[in-house]
Amino acid sequence: MWRLGASRGQTFRTIGALSAVGISFVLAVMMGAGIGYLLDRWLGSSPWAFILFFFIGVTAGILNVIRASAAYLRDEER
Repeated sequence: MWRLGASRGQTFRTIGALSAVGISFVLAVMMGAGIGYLLDRWLGSSPWAFILFFFIGVTAGILNVIRASAAYLRDEER
């Protein structure tokens, strides 16, 4: 069976962790904006719910990045 070298395997783990962080950030922003958009359509409060939930999504995305980065750094130290 073919095995990756230690440095190449580490590179792929790093790329995987970074892509997961990026995807989770984008999804949090999209979910927040989507919920705000739907609430605006339902309540007729355009654009206030969209703006509010967009920033809630950005905040959630930033928290996800911080948590994932801290977990990744903690694993790197071991």
